[in-house]
Amino acid sequence: MNKNEELVRLEEFVDSLLNKYNDLKTKYHSLEATLASRDETITELKADIAELDSERSEVGSRVSGLLGRIEQWESEQGGEEPVNDAEGMQGSLFEEASENG
Repeated sequence: MNKNEELVRLEEFVDSLLNKYNDLKTKYHSLEATLASRDETITELKADIAELDSERSEVGSRVSGLLGRIEQWESEQGGEEPVNDAEGMQGSLFEEASENG
């Protein structure tokens, strides 16, 4: 009977190992799926960042063009040289608004 009990214990031990192996295998596949999903999300976010950088560059160029047009208009109106710093017409507009507000 002693050998039979040892054989039963061995069978239970092997069953336990196989169950743990199957659980780990399931978790591994789940983690692989999660990783693949996150990789896809990262790729999408990188594309979004590239698009936003492009938009920001375009907006910056357009704002720079508008500021150039405003400076040109200021110089034509006042007969002054174009102002290239924040103390120009735009800066004084903000000063006036803060004094009045």
